Amino acid sequence: MSFKTILYESKNKIGYITLNRPEKHNAMDYQMLDDLDAVFDHAEADKSVNAIVLKGNGKSFCSGYDLGGSYYTTAPEGGWTYRKLYDILEKKIYAKYLRLWKFPKPTIAQIHGHCLAAGCYLQLLCDISIAADNANLGHPATRGGFSTSMPLWQVYLGIKKARYLLMTGLTINGKEAERIGLVSLSVPEEELEEKVNEIATRLAEVPPNGALHGKITLNTALEIMGVNTLFTYHGQRNKNVRMIFR
Repeated sequence: MSFKTILYESKNKIGYITLNRPEKHNAMDYQMLDDLDAVFDHAEADKSVNAIVLKGNGKSFCSGYDLGGSYYTTAPEGGWTYRKLYDILEKKIYAKYLRLWKFPKPTIAQIHGHCLAAGCYLQLLCDISIAADNANLGHPATRGGFSTSMPLWQVYLGIKKARYLLMTGLTINGKEAERIGLVSLSVPEEELEEKVNEIATRLAEVPPNGALHGKITLNTALEIMGVNTLFTYHGQRNKNVRMIFR
């Protein structure tokens, strides 16, 4: 399979999904958002892989949505209506978040360079995130008045740290991200790929049915804590905000 903005390869039971818009720091435009759906469908069906690594080509992991054109940042033809807004957010944005969150194989985010806004969402949705010490993570878009639709910030970081980062729009490096729980692990950039492959190999050695059962168990625990309801609420709230300020 080939995709216009994403590279896919598999080896040693590991599937590698590489965001491939290096000239844009892998900002997600219309095509990349559609390609993400397609590549994860392909990776799920690929029986040769038991674990997935999500990474970025070039200088960054992902700098967020492409402000030059994406389902999230650009009004559709004819302008916003509630029906259009509902369809885009539900089918083009939240469905992608939940697709990765509930993906049946273990996922690892390999983070270098910029990992910002929606790019930071991507790594939060992965099971494990490994960042370079000098990576740049956060949600600076909130400085422009954007409301985050991603409930995992407060779940993973706790109320005070999440609000501090989201309300100020400050970014932090990989070492600090590990310290506060925004990522699983931080390593020197020159060791990043080796460490990711080491952990991906361990995940890939787990029998697929066992890995799936474990992931469902972990996700169900968070669902009991209300994470699915948070996803729903944040989505509805974001729709309402967009309609008020359209």
